[in-house]
Amino acid sequence: MKAKTRKLVPILTLFLFFLPLFFLSPVASQTVEKRIEIRCDFPAQMIEAGDTATFELTLINNDKTATYNLRWWAYREAKNWDINFEDDEKEVYKVLLPEGSTKTVTLAVETPGDAKVGESPIHVDIGDGRITLYVKITETHKGEKGTLALTVTDKDGDSIKGAKVSVYKNNKFVDYAKTTVEGKIVLELEKGEYTAEIVKEGYHAKETEDFKIRIGGTTDIGIISLEQKEYYAEVSSKSPSKTAMVGENPLYQIKIKNSGKADDTYRLDIEGLPEDWYSRYKETKEGKEDISELFIGSGEEKTLYLEFVPPYDVRIGEYNFTSLIQSSTGQYELNLTLKVRGSYEMRLYSRRLSYEVKRGERASIALTASNAGKGSTITNIKPEISAPEGWTATISPKEVTSLKPGESETFTMEITPPGDITPSDYKVTVKVKSDQLEEEEDFRIIVEESSNVAFYGVVIIVIVILALAFMFRKYGRR
Repeated sequence: MKAKTRKLVPILTLFLFFLPLFFLSPVASQTVEKRIEIRCDFPAQMIEAGDTATFELTLINNDKTATYNLRWWAYREAKNWDINFEDDEKEVYKVLLPEGSTKTVTLAVETPGDAKVGESPIHVDIGDGRITLYVKITETHKGEKGTLALTVTDKDGDSIKGAKVSVYKNNKFVDYAKTTVEGKIVLELEKGEYTAEIVKEGYHAKETEDFKIRIGGTTDIGIISLEQKEYYAEVSSKSPSKTAMVGENPLYQIKIKNSGKADDTYRLDIEGLPEDWYSRYKETKEGKEDISELFIGSGEEKTLYLEFVPPYDVRIGEYNFTSLIQSSTGQYELNLTLKVRGSYEMRLYSRRLSYEVKRGERASIALTASNAGKGSTITNIKPEISAPEGWTATISPKEVTSLKPGESETFTMEITPPGDITPSDYKVTVKVKSDQLEEEEDFRIIVEESSNVAFYGVVIIVIVILALAFMFRKYGRR
């Protein structure tokens, strides 16, 4: 037995000597290149329970174009996490990778608030590519919050919508919520002792007694009843900001709701009206009579209209006004904004729209462009001529920098038809362009025979007649 062992020693020695050479040889060190390569600069993230970890994955296709499924695997607790592949906040599950292309996809890992502290691996497979990502929960929030519930009503027991419930802890503001149509709120809070203040326009504010929030439970402090104020109004406008063209009279719709317990009369006024402007409150859109005060019963709502009449020469720009509604106990303000814009209009005028010319002669056309808009300047006015092929045309001036409202400019155009053109009626179009708008005008050009051609024609006819007469006299009697 010992002899056999001595024989194996040299063989094992040779094996151990050549073994490293085997692994270092080119054949042994070759690896098969993967078709899909997945890269991530930061494959491990540390977050708190309840947060979302996002991994930017770069996909490299080393093979031909194909569509690949996006897959992930997780174990233990992470198996129940909300994990999705996303692209621009859209959830995706397949990717098309053209040959040799690179694309990026996001893996979003949303952890529950009660996730345990520790590290969890997530395996991602795309084609034959694989990468392992790690999410490390550094802190859990299991059982740290409770819920506050309450209902807000008026003295008659009707629910109040939109009441603001502000929560305080040790006299420091913590959070707030607004009541629903049913007058209820549900607000999550940390464990501790709190107070709440309930505020609603038209009602007296109310503060609750101290209450405790317990972990994982709901603290319902019941119904909070608010007392309505004697005098209170709600003033609003659906469109407090408007845009109007020069020459228009903008109209604002204003609603006044008497939310107090008592009837009230409201005086109407305006603040910030520029010089030479006029304004008036009306009960209807088409109304002509001004109103200076308005009576509204408790719980009622009325609509009125505020009309502004700017002067004719009003400047373009933005104007700010304040509608003042004076009640028995206070004043309500409604801020209004008006943007005045100019209107663009260009008119073209020519004394003649039809011209008669001889072949080869010029037709001189005068066309006047005027700014008929209100409050706006037309800039870079340039005429262009569209004439039949072979015609020549000149324009003077070639361009005008600007025309203010009421200003005009006359363009002179010399148009010449070719000398060999067939006499007929032709149309020439002049288009005047600007930065703001363009207009065009058509002209009729009647091309006639030139006077020389007619003269030559008569001479030829006379010569032909004389030649025929001569031949008749010489040969006619034979």
